Amino acid sequence: MGSSGLVGAVRILGCCLAVLVLLATGGCSSLKTVEMWQKPAAQTHRYQKIMILGVNRNENLRKLFENIVVGELGRHGVVAVAGHTYIPDMDKTSLDAIVAAVRAAGCDAVLTTRPQSVGDNKVTQGGEKGSIYGAGARNAYDFLSATLQTSLYDSATQEMVWSATVKTFDADREVRVSRELAAFFFENLRRDGFL
Repeated sequence: MGSSGLVGAVRILGCCLAVLVLLATGGCSSLKTVEMWQKPAAQTHRYQKIMILGVNRNENLRKLFENIVVGELGRHGVVAVAGHTYIPDMDKTSLDAIVAAVRAAGCDAVLTTRPQSVGDNKVTQGGEKGSIYGAGARNAYDFLSATLQTSLYDSATQEMVWSATVKTFDADREVRVSRELAAFFFENLRRDGFL
């Protein structure tokens, strides 16, 4: 191979490595939409201030999720507040107290997210026997999957106006999943006319 062929091969290898690094560091979302629903378009309303409520028994994870989603939405100009700043403990708060907290915060919508199911999975990646790359090699990867239900409610009517069920294979990476959910919320709620 001549020097120009070698330079070309190095460039191609560099591009491939850059793509692999991007994929390994979160270039791909771990979210997959299972289903989505919304009220008919004629009934949609653009919301000005949204309360983010993570429904989770672990209050620390709840606060982390709410803070990240509020911060990420804020970067896109969406006014949102973390529910934990008005509702410190969801397990000890009545429905009436939640409604009062939403009003006190001046929110015209509430976006809730709760886990429906969580479980471990194992994926085995391996090459074909006799292949050049990874002949007969078997590598097992464990990941934590979760199915999440997220819903947007109109605070005046308390009616659900939008809902989505999503799956993630990265549930134990809470920061990453929270950021991905914030991007998912922004993209879909804006597209559907709620932001």
